[in-house]
Amino acid sequence: MIRQKQLIEKGIVKYIHGNHAAVELIKQSSELCKSCTVCIGIESKTKLLEVPIISNLKAGQKVLVQIPEPSPYKSIVLLLILPIASLLLGSYMGQKLYFIYPHSQDIRMALCGFLCFLLSITSLRIYEKKVKHLRRRIVSIDIPDNFHSVVN
Repeated sequence: MIRQKQLIEKGIVKYIHGNHAAVELIKQSSELCKSCTVCIGIESKTKLLEVPIISNLKAGQKVLVQIPEPSPYKSIVLLLILPIASLLLGSYMGQKLYFIYPHSQDIRMALCGFLCFLLSITSLRIYEKKVKHLRRRIVSIDIPDNFHSVVN
């Protein structure tokens, strides 16, 4: 199994809502930060991440947040290969289903392929929403003069 790279970022807890906290990342100017792809797509200067809360966490505290670096291979598989495979599988299923438009195989193939394609895209969106916050976590809370480790 390939081990995923973990990034540690400093941040400030802006607010807590339910079981999640919004953490504003403190701008880093290191080379590691420039090469990272975690913040791609965040246009504003303030970078807010939503992470699960831990005990004794309050708004305004400084924290260290662990963020896994996204895998480009996983993205390629999930965004390109899986939808295309589902489109082809749906088209194949459309060949074999005779109760939908029994006289037109082309319409069945197109309809079933399109439906399977939409189903795969929808399931990927649901998966991303469920898993997105689970990968990030708060590693430590800032206690004056040092960081106190909370979760290992």
